[in-house]
Amino acid sequence: MFNRSTFLLLLIFLFCTAMLSQNSVYIDEDFTTMDSISYYKKCKGITKKCLQYKTDSLTVNKLSPMYRFGKLKVDEYDQIKTLIQSKSNNTKENKYIVIKYYDSIFGFERAEKIHAKHKITESFKRSSGKVYVRQVKSHPFNEDIFKEERADWQKRREKCIEKYEKRYPLDFVHMYKTEENALSTYVDFEWIKDQGAFKNKFFDVQNNYNLLIIKSDGEYFLSGGHLTNSRFEKLLKTDDWTKFKADLEASNTKNFTEGKGIFSKYEFYHNSKHCF
Repeated sequence: MFNRSTFLLLLIFLFCTAMLSQNSVYIDEDFTTMDSISYYKKCKGITKKCLQYKTDSLTVNKLSPMYRFGKLKVDEYDQIKTLIQSKSNNTKENKYIVIKYYDSIFGFERAEKIHAKHKITESFKRSSGKVYVRQVKSHPFNEDIFKEERADWQKRREKCIEKYEKRYPLDFVHMYKTEENALSTYVDFEWIKDQGAFKNKFFDVQNNYNLLIIKSDGEYFLSGGHLTNSRFEKLLKTDDWTKFKADLEASNTKNFTEGKGIFSKYEFYHNSKHCF
């Protein structure tokens, strides 16, 4: 598997290539270039994730797997376990380590800039019968609204932590790689900073995966999509993940375009009702 450094070198190479030819490139899961038609066709796969990285002169479109299973060596697991236990307030001897990962967290200034870019399309009809379309801001945003939204987010996350650490033998931690004036906007919320080990091992492709579940035998599961509480709990309640691995493999094929098992298509999903 390509690591983060290799991916960065590939981006530099593609940037130089694009300067001489086109301004958009498409990259397959194995980091080879592909044509746009094949790219968007593969993007329809239920277990695929299509990422986009932009510079002033280049747009990189990256196809990535949305889910992945793997296995850590004994010494790798021991190092991770020791690190988590040294940083977390939860000191129980647990069967699972659950990490909700954020590439970056930010304060009001950055949130305000991001919000300013978000607009919705509004159409209206004149008396002449002509229909006009314009873009307007989606909703008001200020520092008070930001604080309310952050407090609501923290309340929901704390409920998730309490729920799962009480019901299951696990450490549930929230981890970030970088932050921009953000930590002070959380009130008594436990964050763990990633010094690079987790980024390099599990989250090397930016914005791909955001959830990591590690079993005590070193087996792990990475998710970059929505995962309902019930599907998350199935993973915790099952010691042998062989069936889940088979379901993921089947969901990657044309025979199961709607997915299979815990990877099947959702009829309905709402973020506020689930922890992942």
